[in-house]
Amino acid sequence: MSYRTYIYFLVIQIFVLFCLSLDTVKTRWQLSQEFENQEYLKITLNKLLEINLHLKTEHYHLNSPAKIERHAKENLGMIEIKKKLFDSL
Repeated sequence: MSYRTYIYFLVIQIFVLFCLSLDTVKTRWQLSQEFENQEYLKITLNKLLEINLHLKTEHYHLNSPAKIERHAKENLGMIEIKKKLFDSL
């Protein structure tokens, strides 16, 4: 082979090596972005689980029978019906 052919193959190899290097850098950057996104999603999940717990607690508190009875007495003016015992004559 001639000198010109060696130079041609060398340039092609350098170009391929350069392309592979760029692809490696791109892949590493994408991987780091995915790890960052994963951490963000973990933090978001923890916040949403905490909010869910607060909302469940509030739901059980607001729907408790004692709370409903107190709301009926205070805001709606309802009174409790009491049994009256009559003495038979």
